Amino acid sequence: MEAPAVSEHDLSQILAHLLLFFGIAGVAVPLLQRIKVSAVLAYLVCGIAFGPHGLAMFSQSMPWLHMVTITDTHSVHMLGELGIITLMFMIGLEMSFDRLKELRRLIFGLGTLQIAITGFIIFLIASQFENSTGAAVVIGLAFALSSTAIVMKLLEERHLTNRPIGIICFSMLLMQDLAVIPVLVLTATLGKGGGAEQLITSLTYAFIFGALTISLIIFTGRKIIKPLLRSISFSRSAEWLASFCVFFVVGCALTTQTAGLSLALGAFLAGLLIAETEFKHEVEIIIAPLKGLLLGVFFLSVGMMINLEEIMRQPALLALSVVGIFTIKAATLFPLCMAFRIPARKSAEAALYMSQPGEFALLVLGVAAASNLVPPEHIQFFLLVTAVSMMAAPVTFRATPFFAKLAGRIFEKSAPIQDQDVPHIDQRLVLIAGFGRIGSLLARTLEDQKIPYIAFDTNAERVMRLKKKGYRVIYGDARKIELWKRLHSDNVAAAVIAIDDYEKAQEILMALHAIWPLLPIVVRAKDTVDMNVLYEMGAKFVVAEPLESSLTVARYLMESMGESAEEAKKIAGRIRDQFTMREEPA
Repeated sequence: MEAPAVSEHDLSQILAHLLLFFGIAGVAVPLLQRIKVSAVLAYLVCGIAFGPHGLAMFSQSMPWLHMVTITDTHSVHMLGELGIITLMFMIGLEMSFDRLKELRRLIFGLGTLQIAITGFIIFLIASQFENSTGAAVVIGLAFALSSTAIVMKLLEERHLTNRPIGIICFSMLLMQDLAVIPVLVLTATLGKGGGAEQLITSLTYAFIFGALTISLIIFTGRKIIKPLLRSISFSRSAEWLASFCVFFVVGCALTTQTAGLSLALGAFLAGLLIAETEFKHEVEIIIAPLKGLLLGVFFLSVGMMINLEEIMRQPALLALSVVGIFTIKAATLFPLCMAFRIPARKSAEAALYMSQPGEFALLVLGVAAASNLVPPEHIQFFLLVTAVSMMAAPVTFRATPFFAKLAGRIFEKSAPIQDQDVPHIDQRLVLIAGFGRIGSLLARTLEDQKIPYIAFDTNAERVMRLKKKGYRVIYGDARKIELWKRLHSDNVAAAVIAIDDYEKAQEILMALHAIWPLLPIVVRAKDTVDMNVLYEMGAKFVVAEPLESSLTVARYLMESMGESAEEAKKIAGRIRDQFTMREEPA
């Protein structure tokens, strides 16, 4: 039986929507960013303008508007969900199981209390507005959840994701992801009119089934993913790695969804498991552009939900509700953060960053509507409150530094608090491109001097072997400047280009010097003829081949790290004497 052919009209409509989206992502959003509008707010504004409640309303009188507007938002919402999945996968890549263990107090302590207390306060208020007890409970819990997509994207724009404030917010967002299943079970049970006994049974079953699903993914992933990656790593192709990651992420996301958990949680677990392999940074570089694009679709879909006509029908109530949600959540979270020994400034930042409702509120309210727990006219209003609040989030982010500074002045004078829950590592760091004989020799030198380093190499077999021996080496292509950007920070004191391909080395040197002109770069040269060329390209030190030149690189590197010339010479001599007595990495 032949599949029905796609009509020319349908094909042209699909192409028109693709053209519109890429026009928004590639033209409209960058133009709005030039006038200091954040990417999130730009996508939301474009969603309003090109969605069913924007220019599409005039398409009857002007048919050509069909080509530049979107009336059916179903496919947009589906792609937006993929954006959240990709975001959570990337967050998982940047975390580790050990790090999660360190953050358990913030995740299960602060995160749980934030949901419970905020939800209870909003429940009390909702009970005063002709809502049933069950409806008020669901409304309170729905609005207690924040937007993972918006918060993490805005933190990323400000380079705060891996800073203490980013980790605090992430910890609470992760707990909210875990809380989705009991909230959805509670909503469905209340909608069916179930009693307390049925509710307890449903929640217990959901908790056990969810815990077993998470445990199964982690156990199976740890037993399978590393051996599987190693068995196919010899193809040295970026395509297999990208294909495998998509397969694994989608598989984990579907597994958690089947168990009643969120798709995003499955993607996060997939990221955690891949983060334990040597392919972590290469995967980040492959997936990063896709994440930004798909997240843009999600913000676009939220903007398309905002109906300006509905806003004008009851603007005062809507504005009061939005301001009220932000105020309640911020006022609740600030003292909670302070109680967890987080400094006043960071407590204020976290409170404001997490004060908006999010995508999970849309999901919970959708379930409440399907079960007739909340009347349809109320659901529409709450959905509008959620969408408008999400659109206002970038504005609150801009106001956050002022309120954080004010909180610091008021509270930190009388009660200075140390930020012990989220430690900040402040050490000098060396990046090494290429981990053959020279790279491994440099690593030994740095380890002897207790100087941390990160090396990367494209030989997966070598990377796996040396990681087992304790070397800090990852799999990655040094020609990809995105890899350097991910590893570079204020603590990077020097970089070494120790790869064998001299043309590639020159390409890398030029790219690094263009972005970080003050970064000391040590590079190998094929012979003395190449040295002047490399100096002109921006190298601080250039040395020629093999062992003695390796020791020279080590000596120069020690000088760049602050050692005296005499001490650096002694270190190089000591390494020369020890080199033949140590096992040499192949």
